Amino acid sequence: MWHKKIRAFLLFIILSGTFGCQGLDLINNMGQAQSQGLNSNIFNEGKTYIRLEKVKSTKGASKAILDHPNYLSKDILSSVLSSIYYKEKGITGWGKEQNIFQENELLNLTPHMVVAFTKASPSQYILVNSSYAKGKGFFKSEVFTIFGLFISNNKLNVVFSRIQYEDLVEKGTETSIFIDSQDPVFVDPFSITRNPFWKISLRSGQRLKTGHSNWLVIDLEEGALVSKEDYEKKEITNEKQEGPSSPLTTQTVSAVQPVIVQQMSIKAQLLELKELETTGLITKEDYELRKALILGTKKEKSIKDKFNDLRKLKEDGFISDIDYDHKKRDMLEKNDQSEKGKNIKEILAVYLELRDEGFITDEDYDYKKKKLLKEF
Repeated sequence: MWHKKIRAFLLFIILSGTFGCQGLDLINNMGQAQSQGLNSNIFNEGKTYIRLEKVKSTKGASKAILDHPNYLSKDILSSVLSSIYYKEKGITGWGKEQNIFQENELLNLTPHMVVAFTKASPSQYILVNSSYAKGKGFFKSEVFTIFGLFISNNKLNVVFSRIQYEDLVEKGTETSIFIDSQDPVFVDPFSITRNPFWKISLRSGQRLKTGHSNWLVIDLEEGALVSKEDYEKKEITNEKQEGPSSPLTTQTVSAVQPVIVQQMSIKAQLLELKELETTGLITKEDYELRKALILGTKKEKSIKDKFNDLRKLKEDGFISDIDYDHKKRDMLEKNDQSEKGKNIKEILAVYLELRDEGFITDEDYDYKKKKLLKEF
């Protein structure tokens, strides 16, 4: 344990001097993170908390437009996080690989992280501070793992600032022996790019963000992201099986709360996105990119309903004629799900009606007809 004390002392020196201005930024960010409103809290238990944080103009996160709200499978999220490993640096070099998260941590945190993803807006990420006590007497310490979570382009991003960090406690007290602060161990995950005392060990489907050794980008397997309807059905089923919550769980967020979260329509998403651009939270480029992603969202509707929605977006001024033409070409290029099980005559009849009603041109109809005949 003596090397833990040395490491903690060296870390204090590094944060206060070696990193220069960056070290000052880290300390400033501690106060910024703590000043967030209580309305963003998702879960609190002792020193462990999960809350939603606004994306600020911190290095590496200033242009992030996130795929939130989203609905994840709890089991898959737990599996993904349990597959993250790291190595710790000691006096003799790098130690053996070990899991970042303990099994009990994931059992406690995963349900609340899943809830957080359903409540987050495109401008919010999930901040997690996981803490537990370790050791006894003189060797007692609080262990902290601090990280940010968000989904972008169907990939899970996990950004760490602390991994199994041991904050030593004076014998007989609960006061940290180091920095005199309300939350001395907190460091904003987006304010740093590396930590000299640990490094992440990559697995298949994982990579580090360019220029960062603390920012992990993970490919999500098929089925990790589910529809709002499937998510709600599963939560309702779990609630019926588990029955009413016990008094011990009344202070935590109920597992069925996401049922009342409403999925925003395309129009509502575009309105919120436009507000983010108008207030300067995102750039024009971010707006255009996110708008394209929203317009590309798959819906179980007929092709005519999709064209109706697209035309209404144009008529209401949310998209331009160019946006309409680009999306129209994309819809003509792909084989629509509603066409499955229909013969070519039925499909052409639908596109002929779309042409007659002005949704597509003669050239568009001929293009689709040739494409269908080629695949016939």
